[in-house]
Amino acid sequence: MLNRIEEAVKAAFEKFEEDYGKGTGLKDGDEFVTVFNNAVLVVSLDGGTLRTKFIGGKPYYVDMTLAVYASDGGE
Repeated sequence: MLNRIEEAVKAAFEKFEEDYGKGTGLKDGDEFVTVFNNAVLVVSLDGGTLRTKFIGGKPYYVDMTLAVYASDGGE
């Protein structure tokens, strides 16, 4: 089971690097979320410590854009 968790974290970082570039790391306070078929993974860097949190179950998808996170300043 630990091997599958490590594979999931590795896959999350591969997706992260697709967006931000190979070899790009997290800076303190950064975080990102990866959605899997039956769980989500929250990855963060807090005080130099890499933290991961899996939340199991089918994720809910809501078709909504939150202005505070919109790249163009919101709707």
